[in-house]
Amino acid sequence: MSHNNKSGRIPTSAVKTKPQKRARAGKFKVDENAQRKFMDDAGRSLADFSVAFGYSKKGNAYRFNAIGSGVLVKRGNRFGILTARHCVHHPGPELQLGSFDGDTLYLVLQRGRGIVVQSQDVIERPLVTPTSKEFGPDLAFIEILSPTLLGSIKAIGSFWSLDKNPSKIAEDFGKIGDPFVFTGFPGVHQETKIEGNTVRHNIKHMTYYYKIAQDSIRDNDGWDYIEGNCWYGKKSELPETFGGVSGGGVWGLKASFNETNGLLKLTDYALVGIAFLETPIKNKKRRLRAHFIKSIYDLAWKELEQSPALNHDA
Repeated sequence: MSHNNKSGRIPTSAVKTKPQKRARAGKFKVDENAQRKFMDDAGRSLADFSVAFGYSKKGNAYRFNAIGSGVLVKRGNRFGILTARHCVHHPGPELQLGSFDGDTLYLVLQRGRGIVVQSQDVIERPLVTPTSKEFGPDLAFIEILSPTLLGSIKAIGSFWSLDKNPSKIAEDFGKIGDPFVFTGFPGVHQETKIEGNTVRHNIKHMTYYYKIAQDSIRDNDGWDYIEGNCWYGKKSELPETFGGVSGGGVWGLKASFNETNGLLKLTDYALVGIAFLETPIKNKKRRLRAHFIKSIYDLAWKELEQSPALNHDA
């Protein structure tokens, strides 16, 4: 798995200087090479939490089907993958998980390391009931049941805690001008080859950069959302479709600028959303939509928290 981070330049108005004062556009200049290095470094850090996953239906072990993206998370004593509901339900594959005769999952974590997950080792916990395609709510949680599987994933990736204070995260990463990224594994950068009994799936972890604008955050029926504006001008490096990014994490970033060497450094980050929708391209523009902080840290878990959690060691 390789890391390519696309989207264009990081807005200087969204980057913090060393004294942690808000930088204004033009206060310092970051050259393109420094921006690319920052993007690559940030992409590698966030890839620790990212998961690409696919499946094969029961009885067809060598038929690989890509699903989308997800984020390794923990909440209380629950560990698993937070993703978009439509990745595991209609119009997706309607996965059968949690039984010995269910479907097989294939997880790809950082640096292309794969794990085959038997159906009985995980279970999909219902979080929400969608009311519309445009706003969902569109979230799902695949909980890890097997301590052995959990140990294998911990040895490769990292689990982001959803026990953090959402108000504090909103204060630190959710204000106008703050930078944020969509991460995931778009289908345009995936290729599956089957050689005998071997399935080879080539993917790329992508990171797309934005900053929070006046119209980036919205509410609908009590749920909150964050959106990224995509511009398809002549120099655009964005894919024609973000299919496969659904379920991927949206991350708020903090960075410092070294005036001596002209480099940016990632100083902090936090999960602020889960992607689930792209609008059609119209007048060379489209928007990516994700559930935002209140939804993924609070609202989505109301019903599930009434059921007992497993006693995994943290």
